[in-house]
Amino acid sequence: MSEVDGKLKRQIARKARNKRSRNFSETFYNTNDMTNVVFSLGHTKIGGVFNGFVEDNNGLLEVDGAIEFYLKDEFADPADIGEIRKRLGNEDAQDVDIVDPTSISEMIYEDIHRPLENYIRGRTGLPKTGPEKLGLITGTPYNISDKWLGTRQGNIFLDASRSDYA
Repeated sequence: MSEVDGKLKRQIARKARNKRSRNFSETFYNTNDMTNVVFSLGHTKIGGVFNGFVEDNNGLLEVDGAIEFYLKDEFADPADIGEIRKRLGNEDAQDVDIVDPTSISEMIYEDIHRPLENYIRGRTGLPKTGPEKLGLITGTPYNISDKWLGTRQGNIFLDASRSDYA
């Protein structure tokens, strides 16, 4: 929720300032980078709807409401091969080879030894020993989804310049 919370508060505050004293609802949807939270979530879609009431008390808006959230994702590319190829600007990505590890020694060499050796050679000005290979343990992709409810109550300034939620 910390990834979504600030954006959502600002969005609700902007809508509440427009409504001032009445019921309102606001839908939200965004793709959030969750890799630093849970690796398997990656770039996750979180959306939902806020249904609430706002009342203006002399420039201080009191907001109260309920939020229906949903999360949608798929765990399909654990090594981010698609992302690596996009960053290289080449869908074929000739300098990144994907290996289906058939032995632990190959994985150790390709995933640890060669990248470290290439890093050291690069620091000393020597050419790489060869293309780096990414060990990829294959698996079946699966969907990640959830729905939950929450509430939000708070006060915001009608004057956006005085608010943390401009």
